[in-house]
Amino acid sequence: MAMNEQELLQEISRKLSILISLELQRDGAEGVQEHVARLTRFGLGAKEIAEILNTTPGTVAVAKSRIKKKEK
Repeated sequence: MAMNEQELLQEISRKLSILISLELQRDGAEGVQEHVARLTRFGLGAKEIAEILNTTPGTVAVAKSRIKKKEK
């Protein structure tokens, strides 16, 4: 059965999320804050980061807040 465009885009997005997660693990980044910082630098939003890290956008927002506090 052929996929429609929306299903295809969702499948591609899911696979890219898996690849990004595997790359983060391979690079040895530890903890949500490090992952959030790295993914934020790539221009991803809280919802996208949450999906990749299998967490909530709220957790990502807290991590971003803590990162900003550390930078000051």
